[in-house]
Amino acid sequence: MTTQKKRFGVSVTSGIADGLDEVKEISGGDRSFIVSKALEEYLHGELHKPLEHECSGLIIVYGDLQGLKIDANYRGLVKGVCSIGLSSGVVTVLFVEGRFRDVQQLRRILARRVKAYYGSRYIPLYCSLGEGRYGSR
Repeated sequence: MTTQKKRFGVSVTSGIADGLDEVKEISGGDRSFIVSKALEEYLHGELHKPLEHECSGLIIVYGDLQGLKIDANYRGLVKGVCSIGLSSGVVTVLFVEGRFRDVQQLRRILARRVKAYYGSRYIPLYCSLGEGRYGSR
């Protein structure tokens, strides 16, 4: 099955363009492939937000959550936790599953408590919205 492609121009900062060129050199790929993959990841993780649904994924927080009490309303979302100490600090990964709105609220609560909102990320692994809408997933 051939996927139709569309061409469009994008303006980015010189730092992003330099980073793209560096990834291109390291990976041996081309810019279009790299940008397409990056956009696919972004769309997969971001564009489903307005619709309520069940999903499972990872909340990654740059900060130590050890000893942190999770509110009873959100405790059922967390299926597992893994913390790794690195030379630069602690990274904690929470394996979560439940309503997307609750997952996002838990992410905000955790990030506020460790003052790490910009150091946190949600990576969806499965969403009940349907597979493959924005790419090859």
